[in-house]
Amino acid sequence: MVRPLDLGIFLPNAKGGAIMATGSPPQYSPKWELNKKNAILAERAGFEFLLSMVKWRGFGGETNHWDYSLESFTLMAACAAVTSRIQLYASVAIPTIHPGVIAKMASTIDDISKGRFGVNIVSGWNKLEYSQMGLWQGDDYFKRRYEYAAEYLDLLRRLWTEDRVTHHSDFFHFDDCKSYPKPSRQIPIICAGQSDRGIAFTSQHADFGFLGGQDDSLEDLGRLNDKLQASADSFGRNVGAYVLLTVIAEETDEAAFAKRDHYIKTSDKAAMAEWARVAGMDFSRATYRDLEVQTFMAIPYIAGSYQTVARYLDGLAENGLAGVCFIFPDYERDLERLIDNVLPLLKHQRTAQQHSMALVP
Repeated sequence: MVRPLDLGIFLPNAKGGAIMATGSPPQYSPKWELNKKNAILAERAGFEFLLSMVKWRGFGGETNHWDYSLESFTLMAACAAVTSRIQLYASVAIPTIHPGVIAKMASTIDDISKGRFGVNIVSGWNKLEYSQMGLWQGDDYFKRRYEYAAEYLDLLRRLWTEDRVTHHSDFFHFDDCKSYPKPSRQIPIICAGQSDRGIAFTSQHADFGFLGGQDDSLEDLGRLNDKLQASADSFGRNVGAYVLLTVIAEETDEAAFAKRDHYIKTSDKAAMAEWARVAGMDFSRATYRDLEVQTFMAIPYIAGSYQTVARYLDGLAENGLAGVCFIFPDYERDLERLIDNVLPLLKHQRTAQQHSMALVP
């Protein structure tokens, strides 16, 4: 039996989302009201989770892509107060905030949300995000960032479960550290590492991981899922594979393709060049030369009719993926259109009771 997908929303908390094009949409101003609207719509439609990104510096260009963003933990605390069921994931760029601080921030939002909170660990590949604030640890961090992330996460979990923590290493020093209150349950962890090192870290330490690359085919995503599962099996763990997916859904394939082609034609070349330059500083990150891949930031996307998009989503489930986190060009209207026109066409859907039980650790 095919397991229905967990459905989630990549909230619009950074300018431009995952499409580097100059029009509006996909350019938008990241405001609380827009995020609140999408959070409430997703919960009412039975979605399983919300995820907000963390970004401290964007890529400039004509659009100032990602230069404007809402801080992730603050945003998810607000979302916790206006929702009642949906799971909430905030992202932390671990070079920026000490694990002792994040431990209490997470426990606070876990309390606000009554046990619906999780953390997305971002190891930090964008050197300029951190060097602008004097937080870059030197270029050796490129090689050691997953080692740093593993220790960071271990300390988080200890602070959430142990009364006192003492720890000394090259990275962190804790002397009889206490952190209260404790979370109400084990806080789930997600990670979006795409490299071999990232997949290895996810399979060993996370509960869910995001997959993707230059090839958005169902077969390729299925192979990446198999790779993640094989790695998780070697650690005796189960890790759910999610896909970040930009959706361009229209009444016909032709209309969706025209919109896709328009985004590529009007792409922000200067922002894309800066993104490629910064990504190239990290030896473990892939570089992308294809204009289409660059425009969509190397994140999987599907463009097509409502029926085409539904078939693709069913295909993700049939290839063993656990969930999908939707990204939209137009957050003012696209979520409602997906709910009304695509989700009813899915073959593999949860019942209301299954939705309420999803993502429970």
